[in-house]
Amino acid sequence: MGEAVHLQERFTKLLMINGPQNKEGKEEEIRSSGRRHLQIMEKRSPTTIQALFDADKNGFIPKIVVLEGPAGIGKTMTSKKIMLDWASGDLYQDKFDFVFYLSCREINTIPGNISLVGLLSRTCRLSSDDLVSILEDPRSQRKLLTIVDGFDELRWTLEEKSKGCLDISMENHKEIILQSLLRRQVLPQSSLIITTRSLAMEKLNTFIDDSRNVEIQGFTRDDREEYVHKFFGNKEDAGKVLSIMKDNDVVYTMCAVPITCWIVCTVMKQEIRKDLDAICCHTTTSIYLRYLMVLLKHHSKKEQSVHRKQTCLKKLCALANQGVLNQQILFEKKDLERHGLPLSEVESVFLNENIFHWDINTQTCYSFIHLSVQEFLAALYYGMDDGSGSMEGTFLPEICKGESLNELRSDYSHLALSVQFLFGLLNENQVKIFSEITGITISLRAKPAIIEWAMKKHRPAMKDWDMKGSDQTFYTQTIFCLYETQDEDFIRRVMSGCTDLELYGSRTDHLWMKRNYSKQLNYCLKALKRESFQSLHFVSLTVGPECQRLLSPFLHRSQEVGLRDCLLTPSCCDVLGSLLITKRSLISLDLSVNQLKDSGIKLLCEGLRDPGCTLQKL
Repeated sequence: MGEAVHLQERFTKLLMINGPQNKEGKEEEIRSSGRRHLQIMEKRSPTTIQALFDADKNGFIPKIVVLEGPAGIGKTMTSKKIMLDWASGDLYQDKFDFVFYLSCREINTIPGNISLVGLLSRTCRLSSDDLVSILEDPRSQRKLLTIVDGFDELRWTLEEKSKGCLDISMENHKEIILQSLLRRQVLPQSSLIITTRSLAMEKLNTFIDDSRNVEIQGFTRDDREEYVHKFFGNKEDAGKVLSIMKDNDVVYTMCAVPITCWIVCTVMKQEIRKDLDAICCHTTTSIYLRYLMVLLKHHSKKEQSVHRKQTCLKKLCALANQGVLNQQILFEKKDLERHGLPLSEVESVFLNENIFHWDINTQTCYSFIHLSVQEFLAALYYGMDDGSGSMEGTFLPEICKGESLNELRSDYSHLALSVQFLFGLLNENQVKIFSEITGITISLRAKPAIIEWAMKKHRPAMKDWDMKGSDQTFYTQTIFCLYETQDEDFIRRVMSGCTDLELYGSRTDHLWMKRNYSKQLNYCLKALKRESFQSLHFVSLTVGPECQRLLSPFLHRSQEVGLRDCLLTPSCCDVLGSLLITKRSLISLDLSVNQLKDSGIKLLCEGLRDPGCTLQKL
C-alpha cells in the first residue's frame, strides 16, 4: 500500500492473443473458473510484446497496434514496460529510433490549445527544438513509435469532425492534435500502440484502420505463481499465499487480472506481518469488495461525484442481477438502455465490449469481466442505495430462491455464488470499510429476511442408509455462505442444537465439487463451541489429507462417523484404522461407496483386531 517497487523487479508477462474470439468462446471464458479457466486461457494462440510489429502469415506488418482489455488487466504497465525495455536497449532496437509515451489521463488535464511538439515535450526530456528536428527529419529515415495509453479515458468535447492539423508546431485544440496523430494525418510514417478498454473500441475505430488488435488476457497459471513469488520475495510466504489462493477457485480465477492479484497479495501481506495463520480468515466477498474499491477509486471517471458513481453502480448492479437470474452473461445495447445505462455514461471500468463476426455481419455485445464479477454485483444490488432514498425493501432478495438456503444445491445452482456474496455482505465491518473509502452506502435492509431463510431446517427427502436421530443436514454451499459472514453468533443461530450433523456435497454441481471446504467447515464447527457430536456424516465429498487433519478432533469425538462416497483411497485407511483404536466410544463407521481395495481393508482389519476397538457397525 504505497510502497515503491521497480517495474523491472515486479513486472510479470501477460497472456496476449491476436484477434477477437467467437461468441461461444467468449461465453465459455466468462463462465469458467479454476482449472477449466486456465485450460481455456492456455489453449489460445498467444503473441508477445516483441512480436507486436512482426509480419503475419500474409506478410502484413501493422503500423497501428491496439492493446485492448478490461480495467486492471495490465495495459498501462505493459506500455511502461515497453518504454523501459526500449530505453534499456532490450526491445525494438532495430524497429524504432524514438519511442514517445502519451497518457490520455494526463491529456485530459491540459488547459487550452497545444501543439504536437508541446504535447510530446511534456512527457520526455527533449527540448522543443530537438523534437522538431526529430519529427521533421527530411529524409524520413528516423523510425518513430508513439504509445497512446488509455484511449477510453479521454473526455471528448468536440462533436464535429475536425479537418486535422498537419503542422507539428501549430497550437490547436488537444483533441484535434490527438485525432490527427491517430488518423496519421501527421507523422504518417510513424507507428502507434494504443491501449484501451474494449468498450471504447467503436469510438477508436472511427479514427484508425488497418490495425492489429491484440487482447490482453492477464496472468496464466505460471504467470500468477511468478508474480506472487516476485511480490513476496521469499519462497515460504509465496508458497503459503499460493496455497490459499488455489483453495478458492473463484479468487484464483480472478487473480488472472493483475490488479486483483495485487489486491490479494497486498491484503495477505498485511496479515503475514501479524500472524501467518490469520491469512485463512479472508473471504471471497472481502477480496471482491477490495477489487471494487480499487476500480472506483483509481480507474473510474475522476470528475464524477459520489452520487453519480453510486447511481451508475446501482444500475450496473441491476443489470448484473437480471442477468444472473436469467442466466445471461452477454448483453445487447437494448439491455443496457432498459436499465438506464446509455453507452455515453456507462463506466467502461465494469463492462467489456465484444464484437462478434457472422459472415459479413457483426454483433456487438457487452459483458462483465468475468461471470463471478457479475455475480458479485448481483448480490450488491440488494444493498445499493441510488441516493433517491428508494432501496430494496425488507423482503427476501430474488436470488434467494427456494424454501431454504439448502435448496440452492439443485434447482438454483446458478445462483449459488451470488447468494454466497450476499451472505458476505452481511458482514458489517467489511461493508463499513468499503463505504468509508468510496463514500458509497451499502445497507442490506433484507438482512432479517435472509437470516430467517438461512435458519430454515432441511432434511434430504430420501436416505438409502440407516442413521437414526439425525438432527440437521447441510450442503457445502450452505457452509460456504455461513463462513462468508465471519459471524460466529449467526453461525450458532443457524446450526443451533446440532448434535447430529450430515454434510452433503454434489458430484454433479461443478461449482462445489472440487472446492476445498475443510477450512470453512472447520470454522463453522468451532463456532458451535461443541466438544462432541453424536454423529458426523459426510456424503459425496472429497475428504483428503488436509480435510482429515482439520476435522480430526471432531471425528475423534463422535460416536458415529460416516464417510460415504468421499473418494477415500487405501492410504486413507491408515488414519481410519488408528481412529478405531484410539476412539473408544466409536460404535458406527460408514465407508460405503469408496475404492478402499484389499490393501485398505487390511489396514482397517488391524484396527478392528485391537482389543480396545468398540466398533459395532461397519
